[in-house]
Amino acid sequence: MKIDDIKTEWLRVPFNPPIADSTHELCFLDLILVEVHAGGLSGLSYMLSFDYAPQLLRGIIDHELKRYVVGCDADQIRAIYEQNLKTTEYIGREGVAMWGTAAIDVALWDLLGKRLGVPAALLFGANRKAVPVYGSGGWLSYSDAQLSDEVSRYLARGFQAVKLKVGGKEDRDVERIRAVRKMIGPDRQLMIDANQGLTLDGALRLTRRIEEYRVAWLEEPFAKDDLESYLRLSAQTEIPLAAGEREFGVAPFRRLVSARAITVVQPDLLRVGGVTGWRLVAGLAESHLLKLAPHFYREHDLHLAAAYPNLIAIESFDWLDPLLQHPFEVKDGLAVVPDRPGFGVAFREEAIREYRIKN
Repeated sequence: MKIDDIKTEWLRVPFNPPIADSTHELCFLDLILVEVHAGGLSGLSYMLSFDYAPQLLRGIIDHELKRYVVGCDADQIRAIYEQNLKTTEYIGREGVAMWGTAAIDVALWDLLGKRLGVPAALLFGANRKAVPVYGSGGWLSYSDAQLSDEVSRYLARGFQAVKLKVGGKEDRDVERIRAVRKMIGPDRQLMIDANQGLTLDGALRLTRRIEEYRVAWLEEPFAKDDLESYLRLSAQTEIPLAAGEREFGVAPFRRLVSARAITVVQPDLLRVGGVTGWRLVAGLAESHLLKLAPHFYREHDLHLAAAYPNLIAIESFDWLDPLLQHPFEVKDGLAVVPDRPGFGVAFREEAIREYRIKN
């Protein structure tokens, strides 16, 4: 079954008002939809961009990789993955190039599931029908009322774990952590995310002050390449450290894992290289007895995570809910693997028309 075409769409959904973490202000949710067509079927993926270079992400598909992929056998997924890595070697496989390689890879796995008429989870050797999920958010730009409202909505939907942002003023971080722990009670999980915004001294102070609140992990306290600070902090706190969402490809994870710098491994589906890269990193984590908690792409991570016993939870934002044809189902803190073929992701035509950028 030969690949006939690859089509892209750019959707832009405004955040009103904008939201912020310790290092970024986000004004738009930008999505690049990627459809791979073959034999009358199509496989779908998407790239999450916010308002950071969406034209470049779209362009790596439209103006570079597409011309090499069209005409290839759609079932040769790993061969196409390796071909795309080779094609982009001269300009650098990381960054924008890896996003394009990954988007095509994910769409091809979706296409395979649809061709076989089975959920993608079955292609990966699923060992469970539902996986733990946590509600993510808690932006630093939130007022107390906004934070309380978001956490309340997650609890009402059955979530058993939530994550909030830190990296603002230290006293304020502690107040927010204390308040959320009180809201969710002693038995639910609480995670915090610094988005690379802490110093080593600041992280040491913060972790000492919040030990009583039983934080499940501290995510990205430092810049991704500051391995020394990760090692020094992990030696001085009992709070597990998590990182990986900013890493491109598999090689950086070998560095993190071999150094024992983190306890929780967090591959981002698009940065790590799609399904192919995600599974390589998940296997690396499992073989080193580390935990797995992937970043953002919940509809796809759900199918992948169902195959890995070392998974803690997948991440859920509700941003895409109004755009998708099928709701993301959570029951008693578990996300249910849907029985639709492929990854089961489909965007509403009305949403595409409303938010499409025409250029």
